[in-house]
Amino acid sequence: MDEQSAVAPVQIPARAHAVGPGWQELLIRLHHQLCTLDPGYVLTGLKEKLGGLRVQVEAEGADRSSLRDAVAAAEAESVRTCEFCGAPGGVRTRNDVPGGWRMTVCDTCHGAWSAHDLMIIHGAVRDRRG
Repeated sequence: MDEQSAVAPVQIPARAHAVGPGWQELLIRLHHQLCTLDPGYVLTGLKEKLGGLRVQVEAEGADRSSLRDAVAAAEAESVRTCEFCGAPGGVRTRNDVPGGWRMTVCDTCHGAWSAHDLMIIHGAVRDRRG
């Protein structure tokens, strides 16, 4: 048996901590959808990029179009959902300065994030204000 076959396939719940808590419910819903399409799907990538969620999965025997549609819907929802708290939001930069780091935030979290008071560490929000 080679090393790769000894490693259990990774699915979304094992990596949900890679993003903030505001997106974790969205990811669990996606996980349930993907399990319906192919219970053995494998997560090959999960990250935040340019303010939005990026998910890559592989599945044998599943309708690839359905998989792509489910992932695309979750990624589209992520750019309307605050990564910190899950409230409606949008992709913004710190202090709305053009060209800065992008993140999907709501109006409430935007100010604290812009002031460097809020951050996400290992899937949890850390508030430096106390």
